[in-house]
Parts: sequence; structure tokens; C-alpha cells
Amino acid sequence: MITKATIVVLSGLMVSSAIAQEHCTAHTITERWLQANGQQVDLAHEASMLEQQGVQRGGVQTVPVAVHVVWNNAAENVSDGVIQSIIAQMNADYQAMNTDYSNVRSPFLASRGNAQIEFCLATTDASGNATTGITRYQTTKTWFNPDTETDDMKASPGGTPAWNPSKYLNIWICDISSGATGGFVTAGYAYLPVGGVVGAWFDGLVLDYQYGTNDRTASHEVGHYFGLPHPWGDGNGNCTPGDGISDTPSTDSPTYSCGNTNLMKCNTLTQYENFMDYSNCPVMFTNGQATVMAGVLNGVRSSLLSSSACSGGSGLCIPTSTVGTADGDFIDGVILEGIQNVGTGSTSGPTYNDYTMHSATLAQGETYTLLITNGEYYEDMIGAWIDFDGDGQLSTAELIGEVLSSGDFQIIPFEFTVPMNALPGNTIMRVRAMYPDTGEPQSPDPCANFTWGETEDYSIVITTTTGVSARTTEELTLRTFPDHVVVSWPNVVDEQRALVLDAAGRVLMDQHVSSNQLRISTTDMAAGIYQLVVNLEGERMVARFVVAGQ
Repeated sequence: MITKATIVVLSGLMVSSAIAQEHCTAHTITERWLQANGQQVDLAHEASMLEQQGVQRGGVQTVPVAVHVVWNNAAENVSDGVIQSIIAQMNADYQAMNTDYSNVRSPFLASRGNAQIEFCLATTDASGNATTGITRYQTTKTWFNPDTETDDMKASPGGTPAWNPSKYLNIWICDISSGATGGFVTAGYAYLPVGGVVGAWFDGLVLDYQYGTNDRTASHEVGHYFGLPHPWGDGNGNCTPGDGISDTPSTDSPTYSCGNTNLMKCNTLTQYENFMDYSNCPVMFTNGQATVMAGVLNGVRSSLLSSSACSGGSGLCIPTSTVGTADGDFIDGVILEGIQNVGTGSTSGPTYNDYTMHSATLAQGETYTLLITNGEYYEDMIGAWIDFDGDGQLSTAELIGEVLSSGDFQIIPFEFTVPMNALPGNTIMRVRAMYPDTGEPQSPDPCANFTWGETEDYSIVITTTTGVSARTTEELTLRTFPDHVVVSWPNVVDEQRALVLDAAGRVLMDQHVSSNQLRISTTDMAAGIYQLVVNLEGERMVARFVVAGQ
């Protein structure tokens, strides 16, 4: 029998020792998805922008993992021990604690990065029940062809669905190699987080039960999941732009062996120690790659960080309500930056809702407006808190607004400023509707039990200030039309640059402007709140605009 040591087995790659230039499956399936949906994304540019933004991580961040074993025969039904070993290796690799971390040639020692990501097998499932984080599904499929059945293991009848992809990193383990003993072997693959992939039903990793469970396949594919391209970029044999990341050396092709310590490509020493290459000795991410992954994790994938799947709840107290929402005492809508959760209340709804899959990113020192819509009963106390110091408790100083409602389905604005000493990172916002019975508090309380009312928790990501002073938005003139926005400013200067960011901080547009006016098409934008940043020779003006639903 030919063992793995005698064939070339690469994560996300179908390759043989005779054919060593095949494209990675991760890039291929992502491009296929984009083309099918009429989109085109420059992956290197995306990575470059995330690196330039330099998101602050604020220590190790935890991501809940759900593993789905889809098996046909006993050999494919891998043990809990194998799965736990995969998670342990991921944790070591993503926290720079792997035992081979020092096996890096001296020119690359300074560029070694620590992604500061911890992975945990979920302790709470998608329904709120206790779990090991592992599901098992016996399929009638003998194997899944990664080219033609890329996502079949993720849905019935052949497979099993993901747990909420906004709250869990889903990993499917199954047979995608058909018991290959040589030639072409696919060990694993993952979609990159672009073009609407994030939160989609197929979002996650796929690992082969045999070739993808006993090496660094998972660490490589998680890199794709968090936005890392391969170092050689689009695979067209060009030295530039590569992956768009500043400290991964230029290369025009994969490297499979670490035998040649002086291997040069694109006139530079090849960094084959990188997890995102295909060598047999990967041990490191670079600082730039760590920054890119932090940008994705704290941006489009930020809801993973506030998931309660590893802790059983938002981490705050969970108050009760005897009657609950039955008399109309509920929250019907919450809007704040990236949080657009409306029309959710009812007289038959639960008294507590964990909406931490909804997330808003707020910056220290910035002012925001929270919009809360109350329910049918119109004499409820409406209160909202944000755990700014991240201690898992809500103090009086963290109350950002309170009001007594005066009408049914009333939209109530709360304007607040994020304290400059707010702890950067992930935290919780609580919103409550309360009607006090005899003996109950007569003012909003984040933890007290009430006879009538509802409690909702949301995710908040606190970021540091940019350090760049902003001009007043009065200097920007913003006109909104059904399919576009026109922004203008008083004078033209030599260096003018405009950026549009979504509520998660993701850059949707970045271009230089020659005049003092810019037209921004909103046809392809999802409904929500967007931020416009205009940089004029180092000074910036900021404004927000809303795109209504179609």
C-alpha cells in the first residue's frame, strides 16, 4: 500500500508528484461561486486593505467550532480523539505555540506572527442544548467528489447541515478522496470570506477523513476561511501582486518540499515555512497574515466572537419574566450600525432572546444613535446598556439610555458616545422592555426579574480611534437618490481619496478622486448603514448614509 509519505498530499489541492502545478480547490470553488453570482473580487487587494487597516485584536479571541462527521463506513467515522487532536493543533498553530515554531530560517524569524485565535469545540448547540460540538451522520454516499459535489455533504439527503454559520466555524469530515492511494488527492478545502459567502449555508471547511485529519490541513484551510490567499495569489505564474500581504515574499508557484534551503523564486528567498504554502514543513503565519485574519474575524466574521456556543449564553445575567411578552411588553426592533434587527417582537415570543449573531462595530470617542422600537404596550420602561469595560456586568455608568414609552410601536432614539476608556474587543449590548409590578424596580435594571417584559442581547465590537482628526461633516454635502449617493466638498486638493465602508468596517470602495464630487452607486448594496470617508491631503471628513431595502 502506498502511504501518505510516498505521495504528494496537500490541503485544498489536487496534485500528484508528476503534476505539481494544479490550482488549490479553495481558490477554485471561491472563484466558481463568485462567477455564478456575477461577482469579481480581487483577493489580493482584499487582503492588502485588511492589512493596511490594522485591526486591533486585544488579546486571544475565541471561535466556537462545530464538527460534522459524515460517514459511510466505520473507517470514515473518525473518533472524538482525532477531532480533538485537530482542534489542539489549530490552537497551537494560531497562537504561535506549535512545537516546531522555531523551525524557521533566520531571514524569516522577525516576520513570524501570532494570530491570537483560540478554537473551542462548542458546548452549546444551535438549539441551546449541551453538546460535545461533534455531530455524526451516516450517509448512503460512498464518497463526495470535491469538483462536482463540493457542498453535498452539507445538506440532505447526502449530508448534514451547518449549525448557524454566523455563530460557529463548521467543519465537515468525510470521504473526498475516494480512498486514493496515489495520483490526485484532495485533503480539504474552504471558501474565502468574500461575495456573500460569510454566513451562507455552505460556509466552513471540508476535510478528508484520511488525508485531512492528521497534518496541518485544518490550519491551512482555516487561513482561507479567515481571508488568506495562497502566497502566489491567483496562480497565473506572476510574481505580483501575489497574496497582497506585505511580509509574505513574492512567489509565482507553490513549494512542495523544504529540501532546498536556498530556494529562490521571483528573485527572493521562498518562505516555504508558511502555513499557506504547500510544503511539508509549514510552521508559521506572518505578522501581515495575522493582521488580515484579525480584520476578517473582527469584521465580517465578528459574530463568531460574541457567540455563546462555548460559554452557554452571552455571559451576562439572564433575567426572567413571569408573564413575559403576552400583554405586548416586548422589543420590536433594534438598529445600531451593523445591527438591523426589526419586526422581531410578538405576544407569543420568548422573554429572553440571544441575538448575539447581530453585531455592531463602535469606535472609542465616537457618537452613535441606537433606535429601539417598543411593542404593543405603551407604558413600558425601555433601557439599553453596553458592557464597555468587558467585565460581564452592567453598571449604572454603562446605561446608555432609558425612556418611558408613550405609544405602541414607537421608535425611540438613544444617542450616546463610546467612552475613550472602553475596552477594545468584543462585548455585549443589552436592550430591555420592562413594566414594573408591585415591589419591582421602578427604573430600568439590567438583571432584575420583572412580571412583564423582554430582554435582548447583541454583540458589540469596540475599536480604538483612528488617531486622525476628522473635519466636521458639515463640509460634506450628501444627496441620496434611489440608486445612488452624490457627495461633494468645497475645494479640490492635490491628494483626494474616498472610501465606503459597511457597518462591519469592510472596505467596499477605495478610489482616488480628481474633482470635488463623487457619485456612488448603491444598486448592489444591501440595506443598511454605510460610512463614507473622504481623505483630503491627510485630513478626513466622515459621513454616514442609509441604503433602503429594495
